[in-house]
Amino acid sequence: MIPHLKLITKQILSPSVLLKEDKKANQYVIIDHPQVNAAFALHGGHLIHFKVNKQQPLIWTSPIAIYNDQKAIRGGVPICWPWFGIASSDLGKNLPSHGFARISKWSIADINEQITGVILTLILNANHETKKIWPFDFKLTLKATLTDRLKLELITENTGKIPFTYQGALHSYINISNVSNIKVMGLNQKSFNKLTDDFNTKKGNLLIEQAIDSIYEKAPDTIILKDLDFKRNININNTGNNAEVVWNPWIDGAQECVDMHDDGYQTMICIESAVLAPRGQLVEPSSRHIFSTKLLGTSLT
Repeated sequence: MIPHLKLITKQILSPSVLLKEDKKANQYVIIDHPQVNAAFALHGGHLIHFKVNKQQPLIWTSPIAIYNDQKAIRGGVPICWPWFGIASSDLGKNLPSHGFARISKWSIADINEQITGVILTLILNANHETKKIWPFDFKLTLKATLTDRLKLELITENTGKIPFTYQGALHSYINISNVSNIKVMGLNQKSFNKLTDDFNTKKGNLLIEQAIDSIYEKAPDTIILKDLDFKRNININNTGNNAEVVWNPWIDGAQECVDMHDDGYQTMICIESAVLAPRGQLVEPSSRHIFSTKLLGTSLT
């Protein structure tokens, strides 16, 4: 899973779920269930490993990811919230990219272990530190259903007296055999290429042959990632979102990342469920909004 961290067990949370710590006292929820293995860092509420029994891992995490309480972990599923990308200048300067949720400490709210897997619920509440940079009361919940498939639901609740609008993404790094051996089917035809600042309308399947950082309008149905060497399809279903983001840094981008091997781009691709501008998502007081992603690996026939 993540053996190089040399984790020490601190608490047994259920028959298949342990709370562990590394030497820096960073905490992890480790799930070793007969049906599925998974790991979450409480720093960021961050899924860093997911593997169904007898299958290749579904989620990619960099072997040289940096684990501390200062920055986001490279890989897994970072939670981008309450903004995506660079923060609005109205909020101030030098704010964390992609929001503060992915660099905040989350808490365990519930563990429900079943024959088919585990449902883990993590929470992040507004506090003194969050209000320094985002002046709203909220409760953010990650509900992770870990069975023969991975389902992540991000629940944003407005616990204050004034409405707010947020943006965010479940920034899924998907584990693949090689970027040259995959194709992505089912994306919306309309997209915005952030690298060239162009809007595109393109039919057909997506092949990754260079760096990509594109925002697609919400897919009309299931997105399918076909992986020829792993002999599997990954079916991706997103709800509550208004966009999907597809990202791969390619050679130059990987070389610029201190927490990714130079060839790391070859075995990952991000296909993200996202709530983005121009609208974002308005949440009224005493209301909530949910968006999710669900990934299911199936064998090619």
